[in-house]
Amino acid sequence: MPQHESDKVKREIEELLDKLDSFVPEERLASKRQSRRKAASGPTLIDRIWSRARRLSLGHVMLAGVLLLLLGYIAPHSLGSFRTPVLLLGLVLTIGAFALAVINGDSRRTIAGGPTQKRWRGQVIDYSEPGPASRLRDWWRRRRR
Repeated sequence: MPQHESDKVKREIEELLDKLDSFVPEERLASKRQSRRKAASGPTLIDRIWSRARRLSLGHVMLAGVLLLLLGYIAPHSLGSFRTPVLLLGLVLTIGAFALAVINGDSRRTIAGGPTQKRWRGQVIDYSEPGPASRLRDWWRRRRR
């Protein structure tokens, strides 16, 4: 074998060894079957409930609390012994959502913590200007440098 061909073979062997180093073996057959079954069955009940609850804004929670308070005051006899828990839950939801809205400074935030994203044709749009707090924080960071 001439020198040129032996270099070519060595390079191919080195390439194959490099590929072997970065090779990731496939999943085991049992885990593949489990993931396929789970994907075929769709999301579980808890996943569906959590995905809907994450989209609730603090305004929705506050509205639900106010409605529970009104229900507890307007129809006390129809609730019976559940009147006190309904009133307490309404009070906790209303005050809690109000406090979180004041602390976060944004009532459009969701229960999961992130703000709801405005979308148009699948693209996220955001035309908002930075608030006074973020401007002050940016100014302070620039000043410290």
